[in-house]
Amino acid sequence: MKTGNTYIVRKSIFNFKVGQILTLIRYGYQAYFGEYNFVFADMENKNICVVLRGDDEEDMKIYHNLNEYFEELYDNTNL
Repeated sequence: MKTGNTYIVRKSIFNFKVGQILTLIRYGYQAYFGEYNFVFADMENKNICVVLRGDDEEDMKIYHNLNEYFEELYDNTNL
C-alpha cells in the first residue's frame, strides 16, 4: 500500500465495510512498540487510525495479506 493512493475495501476488516473508499494518508512503523500504523481518510475526510502489532499473530496475518482486504483504485478522478 502506498501513501496518497485510494483503496476500496474488498473484505470487511476492523470498522471498514465492503465498498468503502479510503485514502492512505500515512503509514509507518514504530520499532520501539513493534507496531505498523496506518492513517486512512474516508470520503468525508475523517481520519481513521489502524494499528497492527508485530507480536500478534492475527495482526501479522492481516498485515501480510492486505491485498485481500484492500484494492487500489487507479482512476479516482470521479470520486
